[in-house]
Amino acid sequence: MDTTESPKTFESAQKRTKQRSILGLSDNLWRLALVVGVAQFSWSIWGWLFGIFLETIIEPWQMALTFSAGTLAMIVGLPVSGYIADMVGRKRTMVFSFIPLSIGLLMLALVPVWPLLPLAYGLASFGWSFILIISRAVPADEIAADGGKNAARRFTMVLLPAFLVDGLSPALASGFLIVGMTAKELLLMGAGGAIAAMIATMLFVKESLSVDIRNSAREGTKVPFRNLGRNFWILAAGMLPFMFAFNMALPYFGNLCVGEWGIDAVTFGFTWSAFSLTSVLLMHAASGWTDRSVRGALLLGIVANALILIAFGLGSGVLMLFLFNILWAVPVMFWIGAERALVVSEVSNEMKGRALGFYSVLMSSTSLLAAPFGAYVWTTTGSLRVLWVLAGVLGLDFAILLALALWVIGPGKAQGSLGSTEQPS
Repeated sequence: MDTTESPKTFESAQKRTKQRSILGLSDNLWRLALVVGVAQFSWSIWGWLFGIFLETIIEPWQMALTFSAGTLAMIVGLPVSGYIADMVGRKRTMVFSFIPLSIGLLMLALVPVWPLLPLAYGLASFGWSFILIISRAVPADEIAADGGKNAARRFTMVLLPAFLVDGLSPALASGFLIVGMTAKELLLMGAGGAIAAMIATMLFVKESLSVDIRNSAREGTKVPFRNLGRNFWILAAGMLPFMFAFNMALPYFGNLCVGEWGIDAVTFGFTWSAFSLTSVLLMHAASGWTDRSVRGALLLGIVANALILIAFGLGSGVLMLFLFNILWAVPVMFWIGAERALVVSEVSNEMKGRALGFYSVLMSSTSLLAAPFGAYVWTTTGSLRVLWVLAGVLGLDFAILLALALWVIGPGKAQGSLGSTEQPS
């Protein structure tokens, strides 16, 4: 039963949100977090191995096109999911997301051939984009309901089960590979996980968006360009160049570690787990610090990520790979909560889903050019190390632009206050 079919029910839900909180999350956010954790399994059980899997069956330029197809599908899915979530609610939108996700994973498992690979990966990415937005929109609803308190903590902590599952899944999958399972079987397990997550969403997740706000969303402007606020566009302009540099290298992370680092796929899976499990341990403390200085946390996260890219381009050895993955978790935890708090800081309640979706589109769109450019650098130089060092150096340069953008935004929005229900001017 939809728990927001009356304003009174929604108001009582807001009161419960204020009264009960475990690690910064209400009961409903914990239900969402657990379901997102199940959904994360459907992606993580195979996602860490995907680049390595593709390299065995297609050429680098075909890999780049496959990654770009996934990015393009996300670029379509992110604003569509935000729009639908604002109009019909978060829960129904999330239930739908698992249909293309499971179909895409089944195609990747059963017909992993060119040129169907981009289509299959695109379908899976389209469904996954909906999950990404709902996992941000529901916390935004609750943050708005109680005046914007602890925004970064809630945006971050709702991902705790997802990061835990993301940490355990590669280790589990590595064990499966040791006993003889294949990438195809991991993809089938992912499809099963997506179906389980859809059922869990229908049973346990409660709607967080009131009927009144949904009605306002239907009556208001459909394209929110002029209603997102000045700080939204300043932040986006500051982040776009860095995201281009970041997405030049990230799709080829597994190829770097297994190829030029000489790490076997099973060990790579365990190092991936080290990153996610460290993130779980740091999440609560890092998000609390972020709420005290949102702009500082974001800039620190971006600069440290650029340095990590360079480190991966220069390092070698299993112990160093574990160390770098553990260190990488620190800036990522600062980045997540700070960025999302700033994105919706000036956005009215009925547009938060669309704002999150549109911002994600802007950031993801960089991969359309960045991933092929990264493949070009890889092919031309014959080295992924060169690509990662180049991406890190560019990231440090572009961090200067982000610092300027955050200075222009100023300290007024540094705490990510999300409580305004008025339409921004």
